[in-house]
Amino acid sequence: MISGNSLLKAGRFTEGLKELLLAEQYDPENPDVQNALGVAYQYKERYAEALEHMQKALALKKDFPDAHNNLGTLYLSMKRYDEALQEFRTALAGIFYYTPQYAYNNIGLVYLETNRYEQAIEAFQAAIDKSPTYSLAFNNLGETYMKLRKYEQAREAFANAVKFEPTYSIAHMNLAKTYLQLGQTNQARLYFQRVIETAPNTRLAEEARRRLVEIPGQ
Repeated sequence: MISGNSLLKAGRFTEGLKELLLAEQYDPENPDVQNALGVAYQYKERYAEALEHMQKALALKKDFPDAHNNLGTLYLSMKRYDEALQEFRTALAGIFYYTPQYAYNNIGLVYLETNRYEQAIEAFQAAIDKSPTYSLAFNNLGETYMKLRKYEQAREAFANAVKFEPTYSIAHMNLAKTYLQLGQTNQARLYFQRVIETAPNTRLAEEARRRLVEIPGQ
C-alpha cells in the first residue's frame, strides 16, 4: 500500500497500480486501498474504473474527506462540474479534513474552467489562506487574473508561486508571459531562461526557446 502510493507520487503510475492491485487482493475491504486505486486509475485516464473504486472507498468509510476530494477531481476531469463541486464541498465539511487547501483549489479550478472568474479568485485565495505557501493555488490564481487581463495581479501571483517552489517551471513560463504583456522584455527573458533551466529537454523548454528568439531587441 505504502509503496503503491509512493510510486504514484513519483509518477510511476503503472507500477503503482500493480502494487495497489496486489494490496487489494490481501485486503479488498480497505477503504484506503480502494481510494488509492481510484487515484491510480484516474492517472491512467481509466475513469470508469476510477469511479468504481472511489465510490467503493466511500461506501466502506463514510467520513472520508480525502476520498470525496479525489472523487471531485475525477468528476472535474470528466467535466461533471456540479458533481465535482458537491464532492469538494463535502470534503470541506469533514471535521477531520486536514488539507482543505486542496478542496478550495479544486473548487477554484471548477470555476476557472466554467469561466466564473471572480468565484475562482475567491476559491484560490481561500486555498492560499489555508496554506500560505501553496504554489499551485498561486499559479492558478495567476492564470485566472490573466483571463481577466489583470496582468499586475497575475504577475504577483506567479511570482509567489515560484518564490515558494523555485523549480515550478510552468509558473516560470506563466510569469515570463505576464512580463511580455506588461512590456517588460528583460524580465520575460529571465523567466523564459528559468523555464529552460528547471525543465530541460521538455516541450515547455522548447516553447521557452522559441519565445526567447521571438523577443525583439536581443
